[in-house]
Amino acid sequence: MRRVAALALLALVATGCVSTGPVQVGQQPTCTSPAGTVRRGMLIMAQAVPGAQWLPCIRSIPPGWSFAEIRPRNGAASLFFNSDRDGAHALTVLLRPSCDLTGATEVPSEQPEMRRYERVTRVSTGYGGERHYAFAGGCVTLRFDLRGGTRGEPVAAAAESIAFLSRRNLDAAVRQVSGDRLRLDPTGGSP
Repeated sequence: MRRVAALALLALVATGCVSTGPVQVGQQPTCTSPAGTVRRGMLIMAQAVPGAQWLPCIRSIPPGWSFAEIRPRNGAASLFFNSDRDGAHALTVLLRPSCDLTGATEVPSEQPEMRRYERVTRVSTGYGGERHYAFAGGCVTLRFDLRGGTRGEPVAAAAESIAFLSRRNLDAAVRQVSGDRLRLDPTGGSP
């Protein structure tokens, strides 16, 4: 029943009943939307991982970086970013119900409702590693595959470009845009 309701919501978005402006499939999941709209990419991620109380979103895209695509599937969603210095898919942002934290070290988190873990996998040729944010109902992983000569600056710039939108706030936006006719989680999945 939940999937049927989710598909109905996405169908309404696709026909323009929720968004008043032109929306393209796979639109960038930015943290803010133009007035009267809900970003389709945010809806897609929310439905891919229905228990996640936080969703990754794009705050800004740093110079030299570009958003490549969003790939949703049942139980996960991936965002891919390219870098002019570090190549295609230099940063992958994964939203899943949980993360494998084997070998990761917990570090202080700048996100109050999330625990942060770091795992470095490569420093000899560029930088490879993962940053995990674990929270109620989900986990977001920032996976770095940087091939350029510098390490710290691209990691910091890419990490700063990603923020989080609460499921509660996305639900409020869906309700506001639809005149309170629709909910993100029609079966009450949103707290």
